[in-house]
Amino acid sequence: MFSRRFIHVSAVLLVSSLVMAGCGTGAADSTNAGSPTATTQATAAPKERILKDAMGHEVKVPAEPKRVIAPFLEDGLTAIGVKPVAQWSANGAPQQYLQNTLSGVPILDMIGGLKPEGTLSHSPDLIILAAPSYIKAGTYEDFSKIAPTYVLSNDENDWRGNVAKLGEVLGKTKEADEAIKKYDEKVAQTKDKIQKAVGNKSAVLYQSAAEKGFKLFGANFYSGKLLYGGVGFKQPKLLKGDYDSYSLESLAQLDDVDYIFVLSGTGRPKPPTDNPLWQKLPAVQQGHVYEVDSGHWFNQNVIANQLILDDIVRNLVK
Repeated sequence: MFSRRFIHVSAVLLVSSLVMAGCGTGAADSTNAGSPTATTQATAAPKERILKDAMGHEVKVPAEPKRVIAPFLEDGLTAIGVKPVAQWSANGAPQQYLQNTLSGVPILDMIGGLKPEGTLSHSPDLIILAAPSYIKAGTYEDFSKIAPTYVLSNDENDWRGNVAKLGEVLGKTKEADEAIKKYDEKVAQTKDKIQKAVGNKSAVLYQSAAEKGFKLFGANFYSGKLLYGGVGFKQPKLLKGDYDSYSLESLAQLDDVDYIFVLSGTGRPKPPTDNPLWQKLPAVQQGHVYEVDSGHWFNQNVIANQLILDDIVRNLVK
């Protein structure tokens, strides 16, 4: 009898212990699952990323940089929605075509190149240099002591690739992809509009050099790429090379050009309108000469190129 009672009591105690242990475990699990520390550790975003730049530096890039300096990359920055804390300038003048967005942003003294002391005064948390040549007024170490410094590319002319890299560095990959996609769509639409409006015509981008003659933009030079490869204008027989000089006597050989876009801007010489050779050109006689702003035509980037497309449509599509 004693034995049976002992067994019964022992069984009850064992079951009770198991139940209490189960309840205790459940309470502990519930507490840990709801712990702010555990949640934070699981979801907290990294404060920085390590990216290798064009010069092989492993750069600790802030996850969300707030104060970016990237001289002459402001076009790409603007296209992906990033406003720098200071902007590139030439002789104290910034890129005018971007000032609807960058008006009021301090300018950098770029005479002789970007300077460490001038950069430091704007307290950047990230410096992006377009290419190694932008370090000439200091050393990489000078800039990297100020803020993480990322050299974007060894090819400044690869604007498309550089916009994509900017998106990667700044955590704006989606915005960069979208900007390039919209640009490509606009190129295709513009080409179609021009073909429907004027057909298969020839054109040149003409830069006057006063009494020294003139220069023409080739198919691989700045907006010449867009003029010929993008929009599809034919090249005249005179055009050789990417950015070659021609004598005024060569004007007569522009007789197969349908449209002349003349690079204009502060301090730029005018075309030789009083020269008989100029006056005899078919494009001149038909009124197909258009002055265009060198600010965006002597450039190539996602916003600059779209402004060029707008100029072409405005002048040729009536």
